[in-house]
Amino acid sequence: MIDLKNVGAKIKKYRLESNLTQNRVAEFLSMDQSMVAKMEKGERSISSDVLEQLASLFCCSIDSLISEDVEESRCFIAFRSNSLSSEDLKSLAVINRIVINQFEMDKLLKGEDNVR
Repeated sequence: MIDLKNVGAKIKKYRLESNLTQNRVAEFLSMDQSMVAKMEKGERSISSDVLEQLASLFCCSIDSLISEDVEESRCFIAFRSNSLSSEDLKSLAVINRIVINQFEMDKLLKGEDNVR
């Protein structure tokens, strides 16, 4: 069973680490800011689609969002502008998916080295 309060706390933590507001995340997800607030408080269930979008935005796996004991490598990108549009965030999420895939390939390669 997924602990919604824990998931919400992680979403808030990752959002703050990314210097994003609830409004900016809501725009990215095409939902109202109050929905993001409810997710962060653990008062709202989160669809797998939204979890996937958040994982891409925050450059982490879905497991790291929904599991208490999973912490993993994340990437952070610094921007000179504080006014990122939702389109900018969508582009960033695509780049982050590539980075996440690279993290996974690196894990597989390390596991392969241990087998040899």
